[in-house]
Amino acid sequence: MEEKVKFILKWLGIMFVLSVITFLIVRFIPVSPIDMLLQRFNLPLTEENRKLLTSYYKLDQSLFKQYIVWIKDFLKGNWGISFITKLPVKEEMLRRLPYSLIIGLGSLFLSIILSFFLGYLAAIKEKGFFDKMTRTISILTLSIPSFIIAIFIIYYFGVKTQLIKFFIGGKFYGILFSIMILVLYQVGNLSRIVRDTFVEMKEETFVKFYLIRGFNINYVLLRHCYKPALYSLFSASISKFSSVVGGSAVVEFSFAIPGISYFLISSIVNRDYNVIQAYIFLICIYMFFVHLIFDFLLSFLREKGNK
Repeated sequence: MEEKVKFILKWLGIMFVLSVITFLIVRFIPVSPIDMLLQRFNLPLTEENRKLLTSYYKLDQSLFKQYIVWIKDFLKGNWGISFITKLPVKEEMLRRLPYSLIIGLGSLFLSIILSFFLGYLAAIKEKGFFDKMTRTISILTLSIPSFIIAIFIIYYFGVKTQLIKFFIGGKFYGILFSIMILVLYQVGNLSRIVRDTFVEMKEETFVKFYLIRGFNINYVLLRHCYKPALYSLFSASISKFSSVVGGSAVVEFSFAIPGISYFLISSIVNRDYNVIQAYIFLICIYMFFVHLIFDFLLSFLREKGNK
């Protein structure tokens, strides 16, 4: 119980510090949103126009007062109005969030499942087919940016063969290929982690004892060594969960999927303070729950492993 309280207090402290840092960083981005708005609507960049918009958006108040107003409203569920769309930020994010969650969570869960079995198969026969395949995927995804793969897919399927119209009602295929690309870029690293854990377990005394008794290595690893492999996989996956919402930015932008990450890119370009602040702080809250869930799962695996 005491550990849970410390865990929650630690994250409350992290969220407070991050909220302050986020607020200040956003405020010091070069070129103010006021100038961006004036340019967008082809209005002259006069001091009078600047003062009018600055007052309208309450950016003429002190930074301290702006922060207090923002954090109070955010916690109440009022995330402000987007400078770009003129709609509530919360409404905009909730409308776009399903696209990012489908891509992010879909790719991550598929990656976790595939990584476990590919890592297991790679460990059974070292330097075999699956071992070489996972190593190749890991090296290639570290060497080639994901947007190159996205551009190739768009060119081949959308331009050369014209099998798919990605930008004219082609959201389904855009989402499908986005998931496939993200799975490819996650499974290489995760499967190697699982593979290394299984390889280490092969050197354990109890595993050698089972082999001497005539048990098959395939059975021994899957039946008696899966817990350490899952523990390593879940530990490595925690960091991947931080990219569920934001990590799909490249593929969302490439396939013009109206997700939350695509919206963030437009918001950064237009210096939309309210959207950027809400996005970063939302990620922090989301990661709190991710760590809470994985803390429970890892504790559960530890307890099962000690029995």
